[in-house]
Amino acid sequence: MFKHLLLAIAMLACFSLSAQNSNPYPWEFGIKLGTASMGGDLIDQDVPVFTQPSFGGAVHLRRRLGNILALKLHLVYASLEGDETEGDNSNRGFTSNTSVFEPGLMLELEPFASKRFGDDGTFKRILSPYIGAGIAYGIWGDVDNNFNGRDNQPLVMQDIRDDEDETGGLVFPVGAGVKFYISERSSIGLDVNYRITSSDLIDGVSASGDPTDDDTYVLTGLTFSTGFGKKDTDKDGIADDDDLCPTEPGPASTMGCPDTDGDGIADKDDRCPDVAGLAALKGCPDGDGDGVADIDDDCPTEVGLAALNGCPDGDGDGVADKDDECPDEAGLAALNGCPDGDGDGIADKDDDCPAEAGPRSTNGCPDRDGDGIADKDDECPDEAGTAARNGCPEPSARPENLNERLTRYNQLLDGQDFQHIRVNSITGTIEIDRLYFSTDQSNLNRPDRVIIEELDRFLALPGASDFNIRFEGHADRRASDEYNQGLSERRAGSAQNYAQDKGASASSLSMIGFGENRPVGESLRENRVVIPVAFEPTRMMQNN
Repeated sequence: MFKHLLLAIAMLACFSLSAQNSNPYPWEFGIKLGTASMGGDLIDQDVPVFTQPSFGGAVHLRRRLGNILALKLHLVYASLEGDETEGDNSNRGFTSNTSVFEPGLMLELEPFASKRFGDDGTFKRILSPYIGAGIAYGIWGDVDNNFNGRDNQPLVMQDIRDDEDETGGLVFPVGAGVKFYISERSSIGLDVNYRITSSDLIDGVSASGDPTDDDTYVLTGLTFSTGFGKKDTDKDGIADDDDLCPTEPGPASTMGCPDTDGDGIADKDDRCPDVAGLAALKGCPDGDGDGVADIDDDCPTEVGLAALNGCPDGDGDGVADKDDECPDEAGLAALNGCPDGDGDGIADKDDDCPAEAGPRSTNGCPDRDGDGIADKDDECPDEAGTAARNGCPEPSARPENLNERLTRYNQLLDGQDFQHIRVNSITGTIEIDRLYFSTDQSNLNRPDRVIIEELDRFLALPGASDFNIRFEGHADRRASDEYNQGLSERRAGSAQNYAQDKGASASSLSMIGFGENRPVGESLRENRVVIPVAFEPTRMMQNN
């Protein structure tokens, strides 16, 4: 029997060590001093709390289990006395004197224990009642009986039960008490514990009383308990020394820090603390599994690229399909993902002449005579005309001839001292020096600015009001088509902007970038250029 009891105690102790603790100090050690009273064949009362009291005391080790339960291992020693001279059998006058040593285990219920700590963890002094019950093993001491001189001891012992153990037996302690917490570690208290035993021989008398009514005893006394163990301020079962969030309760998986969504990532490190996610994405979910967290994913239901915020790019041109007007053809970012085969800055899908560079005014088709009518629709592509005549001039007028134009241009430039603007007597055009750029540069240098400043003076001449300047940008081949296209546009734009800043009317300026698709020379330098082209509508001369 004793071996079985020890096994039960060991199993319960192992359970207590593994149970989660929610108190700052999970272990307590205590002592108890008080009185012991025996109930048996020589005492009339069934529950003899202060009947014929003698010394009793105990030590205990308590392990708290959560907020209201505790498991207590105790060792009790008590001196037990019985004297019939004080009861109904005073004429017989039997007496008994013995002791008990009791190891045992009790489970205690203390419903208000957690109230000693406020919501912020501060300690409060309180009174806290508790009840308990358990199992123990009583080891009875030698009994000193006095039968008052009678020769009837054999009669007293004759009805001993066959299963009776004269040295010890099972004990079932039950009790109640109240504690006053004087600090977060320590308490003092008063309790009463009633012991139900499995023996009728504690007082050495059986047949003289009721052999079927086992002896009992009661231990009443004052207790003092003090806590120890590692402190756990937030009462989450993780000691402050090991708790990364000692003032906030959290699970062991996150080292004591809160984890609202239960994904194993502490809220303090979780970008998405209310939604379970992945550690690699700092606690955020990735619904489409493309490695981009849903909160950063512009296309959370489609697998895409991190560079495009999680959106797919079917044609691989660096423009997300959702923004790509030509998702099945690789194109340019500047044209919303559409290609531009002739490099005129107009997407092929919007270009009426996708294989020939042309201005936007004619939907990308060439207009050699600059009359605003595309060559393909111009019946007189080399003569500026009118839309009403399908690009041909009115019959009452004729285009200015070369000699007339040369005469007019020479008169326009006469006396202006231009260094970079001249008349080309062969083509009959105003010729302007080119602007050259360093590798991968689009900024204007001082010589380039001088040329543009002359252009502004030219446009301000009374006879140049009909002229327009188009800055045509080019680039060498030492980069991708897309990059060179953008570089040529930036170069042409720099020239246009500077001319406008210096006073030229925006309506008389335009620009176009040809990238590397329209080389103007053999060397790299010759292609790092912006060519200012001066043109005006063809002048019509009245027929005589």
